[in-house]
Amino acid sequence: MTAEPPPGNPYQPPPPPGQPYGGPQGGGYDNPYGAGPAPYGGPQGAPLPPGAPAPLAEWWERLVARIIDNIIFSVVYVILSSILTSIFAPSLADILANPTLTPGSVLPALIAGIIAFGAYAAYDYVLHSKDGQTLGKKVMKIRLAGVGGGALDSANVMKRSAIFPGVMVLYGIPILGWLSSIFVLVLGVLILTDKPLQQGLHDKLAGTVVVKVPR
Repeated sequence: MTAEPPPGNPYQPPPPPGQPYGGPQGGGYDNPYGAGPAPYGGPQGAPLPPGAPAPLAEWWERLVARIIDNIIFSVVYVILSSILTSIFAPSLADILANPTLTPGSVLPALIAGIIAFGAYAAYDYVLHSKDGQTLGKKVMKIRLAGVGGGALDSANVMKRSAIFPGVMVLYGIPILGWLSSIFVLVLGVLILTDKPLQQGLHDKLAGTVVVKVPR
């Protein structure tokens, strides 16, 4: 009487001594960020950068997440700026009576920027403090985390939001608005070039990193 083959895949190589047939090979996937096959299509056994609690978010994932979040408050800025310009701008009769008057004014853009992008900074702080994700990050399956995997510190998250997007409140001010745009560009360059954690200046000062969410 012949012995029955052990259960499982007959083409599977025999397991190491002490491991039953049909069990996971090489430690399994209990810890998606631990040893063994790397998640998200990464190279096999690729270690995480020191301080990263999970695989880092791709630069384009962060960019798309920011675009999603920016759209909301940029629309608010345009609407407020248009309304305030119509309120503060001199009438045609005033301009004809005094040709030195200009139809434009810094004040509408300044007020609109403070309201719209101040609200953006508050939104950024509140949602990141809650679970590390804004609406844009939820869509892109990424999140904010503390370097080393520690809990997000509320004061550090506030600091991060004040640096960016808080700097955007300056957009309506001549010269300062251009400088703030350059600052935002520098943040993006730092994210692309920083090693090993791909941190912008706001991340470095707050001790945060943006990582993927397990899918």
